[in-house]
Amino acid sequence: MRRRDVLLGAAAIAVGWRAGAQEAPKSARIGFIVTGEAWPRRDFEEAMRRLGWIEGRNLNVERRVTGEDPERRKTAAVELIAANPDVIVAAGLIDALAIHALTRTIPIVVIGGSDLVEEGLAASLARPGGNVTGIVILRGELDSKRLELLRELVPAATQVSYLAYARLPRSVARATTVAALARPLGLRVAARPVSETGELDGVFAATAADPRIGPVCWRSLRNTDCLPSMSGGSS
Repeated sequence: MRRRDVLLGAAAIAVGWRAGAQEAPKSARIGFIVTGEAWPRRDFEEAMRRLGWIEGRNLNVERRVTGEDPERRKTAAVELIAANPDVIVAAGLIDALAIHALTRTIPIVVIGGSDLVEEGLAASLARPGGNVTGIVILRGELDSKRLELLRELVPAATQVSYLAYARLPRSVARATTVAALARPLGLRVAARPVSETGELDGVFAATAADPRIGPVCWRSLRNTDCLPSMSGGSS
């Protein structure tokens, strides 16, 4: 079973839990929030069908696509909470944070994102508590191994360009940790925070033009220059 099937199964369970039902409810209302990527919604709809939840038959979905505008995301979160769904599916961490800021009662299932504990959405991996569940992508714990693999991939490189999402402070701060891990390997880290996709072309062009740069360590961002790269997540 794919990981997103597991998550969406958790969403289905959460529906029954909130309804206080001993058996699966006959119908459900789910809120869905995404910044604009195509794959979470497509996978969501496909997996829910396999689980027997058919939109228009026994499933009603309130969708909000927010783009990269923080204010629009906040507005979407308010609208979804007001709709009082059985559960809210957040396509990513930044979507989940906006919802979690407004509710501690409606279950939230995060399809993909970084460490829920690190971001304050769960108390611990063993006992998350609260109203948030999802897949934890081990990013920080694997940074050292990723750097070692990048060093093997491009032995001549002396500098790694690290891209992070500027609107997530922990993502930017993590560059310091990555830099410390890179030093024993003879690598320097150039932190390159970006706030929106429109900034990527310039960042990749500058990276490709730097003779010290080998790999580009990218996180959920496109690599238009086809440079050797590694992501902290999975596609």
